[in-house]
Amino acid sequence: MTENMARLVAVSNRLPIKLVKKDDHWQVRPGAGGLVTALAPVLKNRGGIWIGWSGGTQDTVLSSLLGDASKMSGYDLHPVPLAQEEIRGYYYGFSNEIIWPLFHDLQTRCNFRPWYWYTYLHVNRKFADIICRTIRPDDFIWIHDYHLFHCALFLRELGTRNRIGFFLHIPFPPVDIFLKLPWRKQIINALLQYDLIGFQTRRDRRHFLDCVHRFFPD
Repeated sequence: MTENMARLVAVSNRLPIKLVKKDDHWQVRPGAGGLVTALAPVLKNRGGIWIGWSGGTQDTVLSSLLGDASKMSGYDLHPVPLAQEEIRGYYYGFSNEIIWPLFHDLQTRCNFRPWYWYTYLHVNRKFADIICRTIRPDDFIWIHDYHLFHCALFLRELGTRNRIGFFLHIPFPPVDIFLKLPWRKQIINALLQYDLIGFQTRRDRRHFLDCVHRFFPD
């Protein structure tokens, strides 16, 4: 890939690697999961960047291993450091106790704590800051899943004009379920800042458009 070629910048909650401690030494191993299986070969073949959280708080350790990890992966890895309280509110809280159960119609499992929401926004802004410091003007930014709904909104506020895509890897709920979310209009508005949004099924797309028409009829 030449220096001037537009790059693919993949952004997800987790980097496609994991840290493993063996004999008092940290090692980097390839990550697992459908997103890694689908995206890693693309980035390896054409070059690019993957931005995400390491999965822990050992970011000092990770920084010293990133060079080798990038060589192993075939593309650049950029970590988003998260403190324990940020992980609790953004990942275990808002993502896992609100969005995931609600979008799967498991409403009784939802825990609508306001501080989850504020931490979620804070972490999404942190992701956006790191993306801004990493990208070039022609790069295509491809953001993945419900952990990062607000990234495009913050990127636009920071002046980013790059094309930004988003793909949701879980179902999008119908309006009557989505209405249970206290921050429903803010999330729809954030999603509308993307240039392209992908869903798993036509039904998910229809549910999303129904919500758009409900909250933004014009």
